[in-house]
Amino acid sequence: MHQAHRDGVDQATLDRVLTAKRLALELREIVGRRGQRQAELVALVDTARDLAGVTNLEAGLQLVVRRSQLLVAGDVAFVSLVDEADGGSYVASAVGAATALATGYRLPWRDGLVVPVAAREPRAWTADHLADERLERHPAVDGLVRAEGLHAVLSVALSVAGRHLGNLHVGHRQIRHFAPDEVASVRLLADLAATAVERIRLHDDTWAELKHAQQEAARARAELNAVRTAYSLHPELVQLILDGGELDDLVGSAVRRLGGALHVRDRAGSVLAAAGDVPAPNERELARVRLKAHSTGRPGRLTTGSWVVPLAARGGDLGCVLFHADETSDHEQIVALPAVAQTAALLMTRNTGAYGQPGDRLLEDLLGPRPDPDHTRKRRRRPPVEFDRSHVVVVARPEGATSPRVFERAVSVAHGLNGMKVVRDGHAVLLLPGDDPGARARDVSRELGGLLGLPVTVGGAGPVRTADSVDRAYQEAARCVDALNALDAKGRAACTRDLGFLGLLVAGGHDVTGFIDRVIGPVLSYDARRLTNLRQTLQAYFDSAGSRTRAAELLHLHPNTVSRRLDRISGLLGRDWQQPDRALDTQLALRLHRIRGLLRQERDLPDPPQEPDQPARPTRRHRPTSAGRAPRTPG
Repeated sequence: MHQAHRDGVDQATLDRVLTAKRLALELREIVGRRGQRQAELVALVDTARDLAGVTNLEAGLQLVVRRSQLLVAGDVAFVSLVDEADGGSYVASAVGAATALATGYRLPWRDGLVVPVAAREPRAWTADHLADERLERHPAVDGLVRAEGLHAVLSVALSVAGRHLGNLHVGHRQIRHFAPDEVASVRLLADLAATAVERIRLHDDTWAELKHAQQEAARARAELNAVRTAYSLHPELVQLILDGGELDDLVGSAVRRLGGALHVRDRAGSVLAAAGDVPAPNERELARVRLKAHSTGRPGRLTTGSWVVPLAARGGDLGCVLFHADETSDHEQIVALPAVAQTAALLMTRNTGAYGQPGDRLLEDLLGPRPDPDHTRKRRRRPPVEFDRSHVVVVARPEGATSPRVFERAVSVAHGLNGMKVVRDGHAVLLLPGDDPGARARDVSRELGGLLGLPVTVGGAGPVRTADSVDRAYQEAARCVDALNALDAKGRAACTRDLGFLGLLVAGGHDVTGFIDRVIGPVLSYDARRLTNLRQTLQAYFDSAGSRTRAAELLHLHPNTVSRRLDRISGLLGRDWQQPDRALDTQLALRLHRIRGLLRQERDLPDPPQEPDQPARPTRRHRPTSAGRAPRTPG
C-alpha cells in the first residue's frame, strides 16, 4: 500500500487491490478449511472402517478416544459409559490423562462433564470449565478437571435409537473455543462410537448365548450317554438276579461296568457286599446325605468323595449304596448308580429273610387300627408275640414344617435306632430295644433333629416285654409328648419318670408304687431295716415349712437329733432333695404313701379305723414354699 501511494496510484485502484487481497485471503481460508474438513471426513471414514472390524469393546473405545484426540488436537480424551445400577457413569477408555482418570474411574453424573444449570439450554462445550457459571458444579467433577489442569472441555453424547449409552469427552489444558466444524466432527465420531458399542455388546451377548447353548448341548449329550449306560446296565443286572445271582455278584458286575469301588450297606451300617475300598464315612454325615438324596432323587456326595444312593423298598429304608469313583469314572457312571441301587433293593426285597425289615408291619398290628370316627372298623386280633428282651416305645414329633415323606424317610435313615417304626398323624412311633425310655428318647431326638434341622419333641415309655403292653406304652409316650408341649419344652426329650409327679399323671397305669419307690424308697427301706422313723422326720420337716427347730418341737426331739436325721436323709436321697422340684415330688410321695397305708388298713380291718397316731401338729398347717412350684423342664 505504501508503495502504491509513492507510485501515485489513485484511490479507486487501491480499493480494487484491497478487495482482491481480502477475497484471496478468504479463498485461501475456505480452501484450507475444506482441506481440513476433507481430512476430518477421511479420518472419520477410516475410523468407521476400523470400527467395523473390531469385536472387542475395549479395543474399539481405545480407537475412538485416540481419533477424537486427533480430530480437535486435544490434550485429553475419554469415553464414559452409563451404569444403570447406580445412575452414574464410569470411564471405559482414556488417553492423555495425567492422574487417576483411567478405566473404571467413577463419575457422579450420567451426562459427562458439561452439564448446564438450565436444562432448556443444552451445551456441548465450555471454553473454561471451572470459570463457567452456566454449568452445574460437583466436587468430584471439579476435582477431576482441576487435577488434570483442564480448561476447555467438549462432551458429546453416545446415543442409539434414543438410548443414552454414555459420552465422548475431549479436553484442552488451555482456554479455547471449539469451532462448529470441530463439534460436528466429534458428534459424527460419537455416533460411530455408539453404533460400534451397541454392535459389540450385541456380539458379546450373542457369543455368550452361543457358549451357553454349546454347554447345554454338551450337558445334554452327557446325560443322554448316561441314560444309555443306565439303560443298558439295568437289564443286565436284573437278568443276573433272575439267573440266581446274589448281592456279591451284582456288586462285582456293577464295578466291572462303572469302575471304582462299591459297597452295599444295610440301614444299621453293616456292609452286605463290597468290591474295592471305599473310605469310611462319617455316619452322621452319611445319614444327612442319604436323606437329601432321597428327597432330591439324585445321588449325594460325601466329603470323602464317595457318592451315596439310598436303598428303598416297600416304603421302608433298606440301607444305601456307596460308590467311590476312580480316575476312569465320569458323569455317566454316577448317573447309572440309581439303576444299581434299584436292582440291589430288588434283590434285598426278594431275600427278605436275610436283609429285610418286616417288623414295621408287626408294630402297626401291635398299635392296633387308626382311630375310626364311624367306629365301623374292627380291631384285628394281635399276634401272640413275646419279646426276647426289653423294648421301649418312643413317640417323636417334629416342631416345624417338613414334608411327611421326608419325615418318614428321616425316621428310617436315623442311624443306630435299629427297631420297628410307624408314622401316624405327623408323628413317629418307634419300638426300640432297651430298658431306659428316657435315654432312647434323647437318642431319637438327637438323631432326627440332626437329620431334619428341626427341633423334635420326643416322649418315651416302657420298658415292655409283651405285645399287649405296646399299645398302652404308646399312649403313655404320646401323653408325655403332650406334657412337654404344655410345659413349653418343645424340642426336648423325656419319659414319664423324668417328669416327676407329672409323669405319674400322664402314665397310663398311674404307677403310684413305682413313683413312691423312686422318690422316697431309700428312706422307707432304711426305716424298715433299722426300725427308725426317718419318714416321720421328713414329714414333720415339711409340715414345719422347713424349720428344723419347729420340726423338733413337733416330734418332741432335740434339734440336733432332727439335724442328724435330716443329714441321714440327704445321704439316702441325695443333697438336692430340698430343691423346689424334688421337694414337691417328695411331699407328694409322702402323701401318697400315707393314703396308701390308710387304704390298706381299711381293707384289712372289719371296722373303719381311727385316724392313726401322728405326731402333734400345729393348728394351722404351714405349706412349704416349694409346693406351689411347677417342676423344672426335664433336660
